[in-house]
Amino acid sequence: MRFFLLLALMTVTLLLTSAIQPLGKGYNSHCRCLKLESRVIPQHSLRSVEILPRGSHCKNTEVIAGLVSGEKICLNPQTTWVKKLIQFIEKKQRVIQKA
Repeated sequence: MRFFLLLALMTVTLLLTSAIQPLGKGYNSHCRCLKLESRVIPQHSLRSVEILPRGSHCKNTEVIAGLVSGEKICLNPQTTWVKKLIQFIEKKQRVIQKA
């Protein structure tokens, strides 16, 4: 009898722990950018830009550019042109939030 009670308890515990995501949906526990691109990407080649601030998942700010070709590349946030791009995007987001 004790065996079945223990087995039922272990089964319930296993089901509950497998259904819970420990750090939230979409959480990434490591940096996404392993190789950084420093060359200037022409504006007409950019489709999107995603800025991931540094945090517990990665010690560096990550800038991921989606290209018209469908490729995604990581931009070096230390290069001058990427810093200006980040400032432009952040300024645009502040204007949108005020409206």
